[in-house]
Amino acid sequence: MSWLTDEAGRTVPPDERSPTPGEAATLPKQNYRCEAVLRREVERMFAESWLFVGTAAELAENHSFVTLDLPGIAVVVQNFRGELRAFQNVCTHRFNRIQTQERGRRPLMCGYHAWSFDQSGFPVGRPKREQFPVDTPEARERLCLPRYRVETCGAFVFVDVSGTAPPLDQYLGDIAAPLRAIGDAIGGEIQFDSVPHDCNWKLLVENVLECYHCAAVHPESFIDGLGIGHHPIRDVVLSDGHSSCHFPRREIRREHLRRKILSHLADRAYAHDSFFHIFVFPNLFVSSQEGLTFYIGQALPVDARRTVLRTRVYEPHLALSEGARARQDMLNQQTVGIAGRVIAEDKVVLESVQRGLEVSSKPGVLGADEVRIAAFFDHYRHRMVSSHGG
Repeated sequence: MSWLTDEAGRTVPPDERSPTPGEAATLPKQNYRCEAVLRREVERMFAESWLFVGTAAELAENHSFVTLDLPGIAVVVQNFRGELRAFQNVCTHRFNRIQTQERGRRPLMCGYHAWSFDQSGFPVGRPKREQFPVDTPEARERLCLPRYRVETCGAFVFVDVSGTAPPLDQYLGDIAAPLRAIGDAIGGEIQFDSVPHDCNWKLLVENVLECYHCAAVHPESFIDGLGIGHHPIRDVVLSDGHSSCHFPRREIRREHLRRKILSHLADRAYAHDSFFHIFVFPNLFVSSQEGLTFYIGQALPVDARRTVLRTRVYEPHLALSEGARARQDMLNQQTVGIAGRVIAEDKVVLESVQRGLEVSSKPGVLGADEVRIAAFFDHYRHRMVSSHGG
């Protein structure tokens, strides 16, 4: 089945097909509900891209690990005495997942038969090892975990499971420098969460690439609370599927009080009077609210109609006095509450969109303000019909 046929293998009608790159129309609706399309997305995009797995802080200690799961992909990145290694997170004995949590700190040891693996991916610990001889290079290789490339962009750790992606900085292009700058500005983590969504992963991506919906969906949390969504986006960067922009903010009611509450953060090194948003193709979004708080979101498909949104929220990196620390802790609680509210508001709408595209007979359209979505669609179409190398 090609990605231009429906679930039954029938050719998609012309008004349902993706237009040529640059046309302002949405993707075919089958791309949001068909498992065969998702398999191709995994093959052509996820497997051939640099995928975010976690931050350097999460992987700073010996035995610390982060896992990443997608359909057909299971990755663990583990710290071995200061060196990061990425492997397939499946035991080579009888296929049990080795690290079963999203992240943590423990040796790379399978919980089924206690096989433990070293930094080369070889099971150095094998109970009754005489039953699993490794007297030839072939036998040894058979027991080793498949290894993946791992690289960092500042505080952000990525993996390439295919081995075919270009070097990470080249892959990120114009997005690398601002991503590294945000990584340097991030301080302590104040929340880590995984939120299930009953919708296709691309709906989450499209949603974060515009604020056209903010007035209707986030009137209090974004519009009134943060002053975001009143003005057109500016400083838009489009770079091979990646993109970034600033959402200018307007002074809110009680702006003077807000500045007083935030005065202990006035000396932060990373500051801007906007909501700055970065999208890293295919599924990572990173944002900075004036350098006051930072958010990392990642849309992880479970199947064609289900996605897990993995989120991280951070305070800025700044030394604080005891009094300022107490004030910051209070602000952190408010930040987590606002982030949770925004995600919940989006979740309701996105799950409604999924239900709507199951029955609609019309293609969707894009407006001029949805330029980042159009750029995402353009690169998506390109990757769906060609390998990463073109």
